[in-house]
Amino acid sequence: MMARLATLACLVLLTACYTVQWPWTETELTTSGLTDEPVRITTAPAEAWYVIEPAQVSFYASDIPLDALATGEKVSGQVVSIQMMWEPKPGYTPIEPTTTNVSIRLVVFAEGQVGVYGGGGFAWPRGTPESGSMGLLLTGSNLSLIARTDGFVDLLSPAQMLGTLRAVQNDARALSVRRAVSQTVTDALGQVRWVRGGQDAATMLAAHAR
Repeated sequence: MMARLATLACLVLLTACYTVQWPWTETELTTSGLTDEPVRITTAPAEAWYVIEPAQVSFYASDIPLDALATGEKVSGQVVSIQMMWEPKPGYTPIEPTTTNVSIRLVVFAEGQVGVYGGGGFAWPRGTPESGSMGLLLTGSNLSLIARTDGFVDLLSPAQMLGTLRAVQNDARALSVRRAVSQTVTDALGQVRWVRGGQDAATMLAAHAR
């Protein structure tokens, strides 16, 4: 009886925190505005990559060809960067409304205009980093615009990103995406705004405020 009550309590807690997704559900990775008439952006990259770093596992997904980013073309699309800072372990790590184990950046390109969104959230890993292929299921998050070019129109803030991202380990490819996006965003905004490994959304926000 006590076991059943404990299970029910856990279900109630999870429902209160993450009402859209469950750890065993897989859906497309989607960013949705939290307004009365929300805008939705679905991330459907042909490929996604991750790199194991000293304090995190960094995921990168883009629906824009890397060559187009690297050459500075006026592109339209998005790049998602997610850093998993720690792996949740049921019964050992907290799962509550304030829990955050991933840092998220979303860069939206619109014909030369750029908007950078940042925030945090909670994600369940699918597989292990050492396996060479794994996924992340985002069950809760918050995002807001933290940098943009003058002509970029923000249709998302505030927003949330939910769904599943699957990636393969490819250090060179992941770091190439990070460098290309970093340079493209820096060129568009006139100063460094992209967050590199180890920095979080709060760091970017502080830089933006200066």
